[in-house]
Amino acid sequence: MTAPDTSRPALALYLHIPFCTAKCGYCDFNSYAGLEHLVPEYTPALVRELELWAPAARRFEVRTVFFGGGTPSLSSLADLEAITRAVRNQYDVAHDAEWTLEANPGELTLEHLAGMRALGINRLSIGVQSLHDDELKMLDRIHTAERAIEAVEAARAAGFDNLNLDFIFGLIDQPIGRWQETLERALALRPEHLSCYALTVEPGTALYYQVAKGMLPEPDPDVVADQYEWTRDRLALAGYRHYELSNWALPGRECLHNLVYWHADPYLGIGAGAHSFFAGQRFANVDAPNRYVELVNATHEEREGVGSATMQQIKGGESPDEATMRADAMILGLRLMEGVSASAFEARFGDSVQSIFGPAIQRHLGTGLLEWARDRLRLTTRGQLLSNEVFIDILPDAAPTEAYRA
Repeated sequence: MTAPDTSRPALALYLHIPFCTAKCGYCDFNSYAGLEHLVPEYTPALVRELELWAPAARRFEVRTVFFGGGTPSLSSLADLEAITRAVRNQYDVAHDAEWTLEANPGELTLEHLAGMRALGINRLSIGVQSLHDDELKMLDRIHTAERAIEAVEAARAAGFDNLNLDFIFGLIDQPIGRWQETLERALALRPEHLSCYALTVEPGTALYYQVAKGMLPEPDPDVVADQYEWTRDRLALAGYRHYELSNWALPGRECLHNLVYWHADPYLGIGAGAHSFFAGQRFANVDAPNRYVELVNATHEEREGVGSATMQQIKGGESPDEATMRADAMILGLRLMEGVSASAFEARFGDSVQSIFGPAIQRHLGTGLLEWARDRLRLTTRGQLLSNEVFIDILPDAAPTEAYRA
């Protein structure tokens, strides 16, 4: 490991562990329950993919590593040790790199947490979602509110001093008072970071089916807006900085990995279904874990035989054109409360934001959804509630890069 070198380009690594104890009804991530039998083959394949990409990443310094899923905290300490060792052996990792691991409260034990901390994982993102047992049941979570609090306490005892807690508000038939109770209990735990997302009904999920069939009502957008505005005010009062639409942090505790996504900087995704933006290309691996294992192993064998290989695990990619890159930079940047620096945008793309997005900017300055703060274009407080109206007018014809993880 080396000290940070600002003269070298930074790289973020995302490591996808797709296995879960149970699949939550609202989840549309590439995750699977009942495939535990694949774990003994999956970890070596992930390590091999890290080795395959290492030569291309040689000029970069890795400053953030993020284990996402799925449920990475289900991984054994032996598997996590193999993966972290491969990262450190194959890549130049900054000595103060941020190492985040997503975890579910139901599987966390003090022994396992202490082992993860000893491996150098220094940030946990715990998927609490609610601190009401009936709401957790509705969300198909396997833990209770009490178990979630115990998991946070165990993480502290294991030496973790950088915790994110994930929550979902705007639940179906959720009065604002219930959300307020959850957030107040969360604040009593004093996490360094909070991610608070409005419930979204994603196509292909069990929740989408239930809503489409009339078994459940859709979330009430007016209630969601009230809860979001209260959250924004309450967390500001508690000393948390609102730095991204759904994310708040104590000073200096922003998620460095997610900032890579929002700044449209390079990241390399390793694992089944992982997405990358690397060397000017966007691409993604095959989703199915068994197929991923087969293709990584075939690529590894090909390289061993001839010294080079085509990355067979990649299912597709593209070279985004300039218009798409500019739109992505605007949309991802506007998710940040600081907004988009007009001077930095022009230095990056050679044209001003006004010359490219002038009509959309003027329209939403007029609607009160955008504002200028010196050099920066940013969403207003009202614009934070209606951000998609702005994004649609900026985006040429495609969605921005894949969703970040907390």
